[in-house]
Amino acid sequence: MTSPEFDQIEQPDMTRRDVVIRLGAGGLAALLLAASQHPTRLAAQDATPAATPTGAIGTTAKLLGSGQPAAAPGLELSLRRITHVPGGRVPAHSHPGALVIFVEAGTWGYTPLGGTAQLTRAGTAATPAATPAPAEALPIGTEVLLTTGDWLFVEDPQDDVRNAGDDDVVLLIAGLTRAGEPFTAFMTDMDMGTPTE
Repeated sequence: MTSPEFDQIEQPDMTRRDVVIRLGAGGLAALLLAASQHPTRLAAQDATPAATPTGAIGTTAKLLGSGQPAAAPGLELSLRRITHVPGGRVPAHSHPGALVIFVEAGTWGYTPLGGTAQLTRAGTAATPAATPAPAEALPIGTEVLLTTGDWLFVEDPQDDVRNAGDDDVVLLIAGLTRAGEPFTAFMTDMDMGTPTE
């Protein structure tokens, strides 16, 4: 079952040209950083409640920008901000492509159910943020807790996620997904079958 509401939350105020220019100028990391620190975007997000996707509990999403890169025909690049309130979760679902998921705030529980997932932990006092830990592959079916500054790289993910703390979880999700397909498809027990690694 798919949920078109997840894709039609709000129209982006960034053009395709803006996305391509930002990617060329500083890469995906700069786009994530700019979106997370741009005061106008933050004020607009706070002032405009976003829709809750069907199947999600205590979760809001905002599309910050998207475009179809000429260098990746048939794919769409998007940037979203997702917020899970305490107790919020998105049950078993999938995405049609590759995502970078950055934890901007909170403690987030992530359970991979299929696809591939690599976790990179943020730097610590012993390992400054400029030197993150090496990426580690995540086992299918085991929940891992991510905190501020941690990020995931996932391909064709199937997962179950939740707010695992007492404060809001805020995520930035950059996706390179197949154009024309819903960003999120919720799975039923029959859809899941045997997880693929």
